[in-house]
Amino acid sequence: MKMRIPFIGPVARQQGRVVLVTGAGSGIGRAICLRQAAAGDIVIATDVDLSAAEQTVKLAQGSCHALALDVREPQQWQQVLDEVVFRFGVPSVLINNAGIALGGAFMDQSIQDWEKIMSINVYGVIHGCKIVGAKMVDSGRPGHIVVIASGAAWTPNRVAPSYSTSKAAALMIAESLRTELAPKNIGVSAVCPGVTRTKLAANATLITTDSSAIDQVRSQFAEAQSRYSFATPDMVARAVQLAIRFNLAIVPVNFDASLAWFLHRLSPGLMRLICSIPTMSRAESAAKVAAERVPAAVAFHRD
Repeated sequence: MKMRIPFIGPVARQQGRVVLVTGAGSGIGRAICLRQAAAGDIVIATDVDLSAAEQTVKLAQGSCHALALDVREPQQWQQVLDEVVFRFGVPSVLINNAGIALGGAFMDQSIQDWEKIMSINVYGVIHGCKIVGAKMVDSGRPGHIVVIASGAAWTPNRVAPSYSTSKAAALMIAESLRTELAPKNIGVSAVCPGVTRTKLAANATLITTDSSAIDQVRSQFAEAQSRYSFATPDMVARAVQLAIRFNLAIVPVNFDASLAWFLHRLSPGLMRLICSIPTMSRAESAAKVAAERVPAAVAFHRD
């Protein structure tokens, strides 16, 4: 795990912080909301699917409120921010979590595919950091911004190149913004999970070797993700709390993300060589074997 000398974060000692979370309708975003609400924060759970965000609110123990937000739309960001400021005050913490996955070789992905993933995974982060971050700066109060990037940011690959590219961009946004906002007493952290037990694979857009079997392949990827993820959403939520508490720059969450970071730093050439082995067809075959032949009891986690 990459950690700087631990300092107490700008908002570490604040009570009743206003925390705005994107992609809060399930998975990591929901886990973050539940942890922050339980810790005494005023949590704003936003999601493009308002009903999913409302379900998160029902599960929360503490102050949690649902708002609809499509992170691709700057106007919606501004509307959400205005409502949050009116009802609760300027957010102390922004957690950019919303994201999607897209699988398929670079040459098989269309320009529209790239535009879709970048609009959410990159521009969604940009809009949030600019609109909410500017309000934080204008308030003159301490704050913290968290970007949920990924171990994929260090993993060049032939299976999901657009996803890795988007997460590398999100990571660099966080690192660049950290240097800019530090004098304003606003911390910025990139939290980088590895494979996590979420619905990312189940909801992913896939460009497969057999277009007639996309639903089956997606189901097999989702099953493999569920069984063989090293991390749970709550592990990522704990990492977010750690990042905010100690104002950490980069936090790889679990084994595979930490290994990716280590190999990337040790030898980028070796990392590229390793990552050149999996292809989309090999990944599909591996997912099929995992879903159909490996006993369900064999997994990297315990419920």
